Amino acid sequence: MGCEIVVAGAEPERLAEIVHLFEHRDATFSRFRAGSELERVNAAPEPIVRVSPTFAVAVSAALDAAYTTGGLVDPTLGAALRAAGYDADFSALAADPRPVEPVTHHDWREIRVGRGLLSRPPATVLDLNGVVKAMTVDEAARMLGGPGFVSAGGDIATNGSPLIVALPRGGAVTLCSGGIATSGTAGRRWLRGGRLQHHLIDPRTGQPSTSRWTHVTAVGRNCLGADVAAKAGFLLGDDGPGWLDDRGVAAHFVADGAVIENDCWLHSLEVAVAWA
Repeated sequence: MGCEIVVAGAEPERLAEIVHLFEHRDATFSRFRAGSELERVNAAPEPIVRVSPTFAVAVSAALDAAYTTGGLVDPTLGAALRAAGYDADFSALAADPRPVEPVTHHDWREIRVGRGLLSRPPATVLDLNGVVKAMTVDEAARMLGGPGFVSAGGDIATNGSPLIVALPRGGAVTLCSGGIATSGTAGRRWLRGGRLQHHLIDPRTGQPSTSRWTHVTAVGRNCLGADVAAKAGFLLGDDGPGWLDDRGVAAHFVADGAVIENDCWLHSLEVAVAWA
């Protein structure tokens, strides 16, 4: 998944199970492993393919996220990521002088999954990592068996113990339960065609987002809900704070060092209705 994973509160046996869980999810959903199930599905020319139960659950979660956000968090942006130059593990990316070529953007509403089968328009390139990492964090937290937390790249789920979480550009918040996640562009950037690119693609343009935010942090009942909310808030730009307020989501926005906290955040993380 290209990030550091931290587990607290796990006995050795549970820790081994959690390590196996993350390794299995990475092997299943990696865009950079030729043998991953994701790459097999994306390469298949047939409109209907068989998928594993794990894959089907991830697709269902991704479609739920797309529906909830009005298509902002879109699982069909794999081709746009490749076109922007994110075609290898981030540590292996190098500046590429070739310009970004436009790609076809398929409609997530045409995807169907169930009974071990996935149906999608031909040549759809799925990218499920927008939900898989957070889903795995939530599942790992449930495996702890007692108080503790799991963090993957800073996206966190806590299991029954208050946790002090540092915020981008300073400050901290105490997460009593549920999840917290940050989406941003400060850490993962590269050059393609002489221009800086990043991994947060705006489905409305098919290009890396031009949102003014550098980081958006959101809180949810679980890490997946928080992650989806943070991505949507980021992609909405100036409309992000109000859009998340309308949905009862506490969120913290950073732009060029300035911090904006929406009303739910200011009133209290404890009483805000967390994103579900």
